[in-house]
Amino acid sequence: MKVREIMTKDLVSCEEDVSVRELIFILDSAGIPNIPIVNEDDKVVGYISENDLIKAALPGYFEMLHTTSFIPDMDQIAKKLTKIADDPVDKYMQHDIVVITEDDDDLQAADLIIRKRLKSLPVVDNEGRLVGKVTRIDLLQHLL
Repeated sequence: MKVREIMTKDLVSCEEDVSVRELIFILDSAGIPNIPIVNEDDKVVGYISENDLIKAALPGYFEMLHTTSFIPDMDQIAKKLTKIADDPVDKYMQHDIVVITEDDDDLQAADLIIRKRLKSLPVVDNEGRLVGKVTRIDLLQHLL
């Protein structure tokens, strides 16, 4: 079966010049933890998640969590997040992303999601424009 037959077509994306503040509003409003980033031609140029924003707000936070002497200070994260709130998301997004085309097979999508440990996979057309996404639940529903 082709990816176009199982993908979610109703999706949210944002452009690379959107501010971090706007992105947080979009993620919260849509109830999603991550979002593909597109350019003015709707071509996928990146991906950003809540984790990427936390890392941007406090670089090294996740590494420090593994030390016993680190006690998280949420005020520190809030101050840094306020400082970067007006920065464009392209400053913090993942540039090296994995996509799949709508003409690829469902098995290829499943393989990428499993091997790369992805929650969702942007789907593009032959010109690289975002047309949907395949999530783990899309694959599970398809398999039933």
